[in-house]
Amino acid sequence: MKKSLALLNLFSVLFVIAVNYVSQMYRLNDTTIGEISRRYDNLFTPAPYAFSIWGIIFLSLLAYAIFQVKRAFFSKKESNFISQTGYWFFIANILNASWVLAFAFDYTGISVLIMLGILFSLIKIILNTNMERWDAPVEVIAFVWWPICLYSGWIAVATIANISAYLTKLGWEGAPLSEVSWTIILIGIATIINLAMTWKRNMREFALVAVWAFVAIFVRHKDNYEIVAYSALTAAIILFISSMAHAMKNKETSPGKKLKERLQNH
Repeated sequence: MKKSLALLNLFSVLFVIAVNYVSQMYRLNDTTIGEISRRYDNLFTPAPYAFSIWGIIFLSLLAYAIFQVKRAFFSKKESNFISQTGYWFFIANILNASWVLAFAFDYTGISVLIMLGILFSLIKIILNTNMERWDAPVEVIAFVWWPICLYSGWIAVATIANISAYLTKLGWEGAPLSEVSWTIILIGIATIINLAMTWKRNMREFALVAVWAFVAIFVRHKDNYEIVAYSALTAAIILFISSMAHAMKNKETSPGKKLKERLQNH
């Protein structure tokens, strides 16, 4: 079972990377994700460079999948995380590829539902593996926990942005509140969620992805919508300080210390 799941997960990563590559290189529906995003422009959308984080996410997911194959086929170490993950990682990646198609062909409402499905699948992985809530070996932290943290952290931000894009497409202008007010509220909600993920689930990496997104929102709006820009920057600073404080509090079980001890023992 573990071997089949590991191979299926590796296939799903290669598949979603391939679909994303094709969508950018060959312009599905004669457009790109970026062009569609600009069509439904809203204040929660970060500066374009922020989306380069997908390169890091895909590399980490590839490492995650290869690590599963290595553990399933070439190691006798206990690897319960494979069976605990089940089909949820595969489902998340297939949905991710489906989202690219739905968004490229302008099925924005369906893309929101798909995005929620991706987020649900990743939450299931986090809960099933009890992620970041036990003293795991450094390789599990690096090749299982961190990739899922990065993936779920960005999907959480992207879900809000996707919903905002859909509302923009519908022509909703936020009445009785202004778009600026709604954007600040969304930044506040996202900040609270990320603080909770840091202190309730120990997922600092999840929150650091939001820091990246909020800084990109600041960069995009600092010249035109200062109140939105500085709200995002404030949120980024709060989450960064929170993550560092959490790291200091838990330094005895940090990956850096585990790695140092392993090197000393060898």
